[in-house]
Amino acid sequence: MFIPSHITGFFKITRHENLLKTGSTGAGITLNRGVSTKLVEGSGNVYFNDEKIDLCPSKDVIHYLGLKNELKHDITYTSDFPLGCGMGTSGCCALGAAYELSSTYNFKNMQNDIDRSNLDNRKNESDISELVKIAHKAEVRCNTGLGDVIAQHTKGFVIRKSPGFPIGVKSVDIKNMDDYSVLVDIFGKKETDTVINDPSWIEKINNTSDELLGKLLKKPTLENFMELSYYFAKNTGLASEEIIEICDDLRFTAGASQAMLGNAIFCICKDEELNDAVSILSNPVVCKIYK
Repeated sequence: MFIPSHITGFFKITRHENLLKTGSTGAGITLNRGVSTKLVEGSGNVYFNDEKIDLCPSKDVIHYLGLKNELKHDITYTSDFPLGCGMGTSGCCALGAAYELSSTYNFKNMQNDIDRSNLDNRKNESDISELVKIAHKAEVRCNTGLGDVIAQHTKGFVIRKSPGFPIGVKSVDIKNMDDYSVLVDIFGKKETDTVINDPSWIEKINNTSDELLGKLLKKPTLENFMELSYYFAKNTGLASEEIIEICDDLRFTAGASQAMLGNAIFCICKDEELNDAVSILSNPVVCKIYK
């Protein structure tokens, strides 16, 4: 099961006592690189690129599906990107686990707040909706993400108009989408929970993003998305001076900004700009927007 990586350009945080109503508004893009999930015979261990890890969202998905004491498989992830770099990788893992486990196990022990009546081993739309809820809850409770799972479920250029559930998104059609590439250059990790649980960061983020969603909805283009993302990264202070300088050097493209929340740059460029953009970055991964 492949789940696409998701890059958030800007966002606003909403907290609620109900995890399904906690989330974020904002905008981002999914990529043709991401995480592939498989189940292999085992005892409930989680492996990420062949390394055994303790991954909170995956463990929560197991718990929400009532499989903690029944699991006879290990979950194995093969990822194009590391965790904690702003690519929505933990969301990929949560959603991939939910889909794969749903194809193998029944749900008699599922937690009461998930509608188990809509879940069986046939993947109809109501099944998928419940699995997306499970993955979103896992991300929120683990403080690893607020909107990636919803965007990864939707795919493409996704504007999240409301936080959490019910899902309120606009999936934007991109003219000549194949003419664009997305460059990703990762400098290191940034722990999501150190930002989304810090009151001072929340205030900066929400104050800066207040008007951005409306501006993007009025002009839903990739160029406007990148301009607003750059504004957000710079004015919140989330982006380092080094990243801002590199983004400024990439002004000849559709735009560049910091991936939220990670220590990474993403740049959208047309194919004729690709070589020049690559020459400015350190070790870029070339991707396409995944729809």
